[in-house]
Parts: sequence; C-alpha cells; structure tokens
Amino acid sequence: MLDLDSGPVHLSVEAGIGGSSLCLSLASAVLEANGKVIWLGRTAPDPVRTSQILSTLDESQLERLFIVEFGENLLTRAKAVAPIIARLNNSDLVIVDDWCPPSGRAPAADLEAARSIISAAKTTRLLLTAKAYESPAGEGEPWRSRGEQLPEVRQIWLFRSEGLRNHRTLVDGEQSNELVLRESGFFPA
Repeated sequence: MLDLDSGPVHLSVEAGIGGSSLCLSLASAVLEANGKVIWLGRTAPDPVRTSQILSTLDESQLERLFIVEFGENLLTRAKAVAPIIARLNNSDLVIVDDWCPPSGRAPAADLEAARSIISAAKTTRLLLTAKAYESPAGEGEPWRSRGEQLPEVRQIWLFRSEGLRNHRTLVDGEQSNELVLRESGFFPA
C-alpha cells in the first residue's frame, strides 16, 4: 500500500479524508507482523475508528502500540521519546500524525522536533503526516504540503478520488495507487 522501507515518508493529506485511518491501517499491519508502533499525535486517534481498524489484533500485538498525545508541544515529547525511537529496528514504525498545525507556517519548534525524530529514526520506519492545502497561486502544482520544509523525507500525497465517495488516490512520485476506505481501514481498490 505504502513503501515505508525506502526512508522517512511525509504524507500530505487532503483534510478530512482519512489520513489518520491510513496511519492506523499501516500500524495494524506492523503490529500484526509483531513489530512495535510509536504513535505521536497532536490528539489521540479517534477511539471508535481505532477500535474498528485494530479489531483483528490480539492483546499481545496491541501491547506493542504506544500512543503519545503531544497537543501543541511536539518538541518536548520528541525529546522524551527520541531515545526509545533510536532503539527501534526496521520492522517497527514511528508515526507522527499532524506534526504541524493545519494552517499557517510550521512553527520553528515543530520543525526542530520533526528533524529530531527523523534523526532518531535512522534504523526504523518513519511516517510524518500533515494537511495538504490548495496552492494559493493556482498554477503548476495544485496542492502544497505543510511539510515542504523537510527535504530529507519523501513526499507522498493522499487525495479523494474523483466521483467515488470512499476511494482515495495515494501518489508517490510518478506512482499512483487507488485505495478504498472501509470500516476496517484502507485496502487496495
């Protein structure tokens, strides 16, 4: 669904289309394969949605999921978890959901925190998410990413598919994949 083995990924998502659900789907796959997941989020993922997507996992798998809510203070939390992230391996996953606010420029402290997490995650998979926004110039690229100040990560996009309510398009460079969002998470269309 999404290549997380080729270095850190920055996923820019159109608002309200299931970015956190995609992250939960990826986390579920890692946990099912007996990996660990550290989830840092501005807010905790929706408990109902989390329960739906992680419902097939057993207790021992769920015990390897660590959720840290950072609110407006990502830098403090990033410093606290960096030593733990540095000990993870390539079968594990770190997710930083909504690493920067959905509007305006990314605060300097959030940029510092994101770079700190990228540095700590040298031996593990890393996925940072932020909201995409329509380009104010309206020319060239129709969408912009709040994470464009992070050139050390691969930029990937998640958009609504035209005319199909629960279908999404995942764009990674020149490659485009169609996904369908179901109650139990994202799946290839």
